[in-house]
Amino acid sequence: MYPAHWLPPHQKNLRPEGLSYSGPSTCNLCSYYIYTVMSRLRRIAVQDRIFFVTTNLATNVTSLSPKERDLLLTVLDALRSSCDFLVLGYVVMPDHAHLLVTCRTESIPKLMHQWKFKTGYTIQKGRGSHGPFWQARYFDFICRHSRDVSDKLTYIHNNPVEGGLCQHDDEWRWSSASYYARTAAPPLIPDIVDFSGDSNELLWPAPWRTL
Repeated sequence: MYPAHWLPPHQKNLRPEGLSYSGPSTCNLCSYYIYTVMSRLRRIAVQDRIFFVTTNLATNVTSLSPKERDLLLTVLDALRSSCDFLVLGYVVMPDHAHLLVTCRTESIPKLMHQWKFKTGYTIQKGRGSHGPFWQARYFDFICRHSRDVSDKLTYIHNNPVEGGLCQHDDEWRWSSASYYARTAAPPLIPDIVDFSGDSNELLWPAPWRTL
């Protein structure tokens, strides 16, 4: 569990029939299709929540290189500057990524669409490759209580250790773990906010909450 004052606030590929991925001219159409599919998924909420998000590389896509992992975080930071969302925690693994983000007025489908499209297009162009880079769908979980935020941060930061990539979570460069451990400055500094300290605290005025 993380101290309250440390917590931040601030499978398959779905390929449309008949669509060819043989050239760069299809990128915008492919991007539009992915965004449309993602937008049609039934979600309880798409903004004004804290989301734990998992997204994976498409099938048979080569693992992310260190430079490409840096790019993912650079683009996420740039989007944070232009869109209304906050990054609480993250980890970029060789074949997937986990994010803990607060979408205020920006919707989670739009955020994920922009991040996946910008990074996928840039990386595929750099590799001289074509076709889908990310799986079309992503998976999200709404953090309803303060303890959910702590639990998801722990899960995110433990990913590289569980994957055998390092011995201690703060040793993995592409993670916010070193920030919370106060051992180093990660590539992307998380946003900070104070929580009440009550692990059962509801994180928004849910319908069943007494106001």
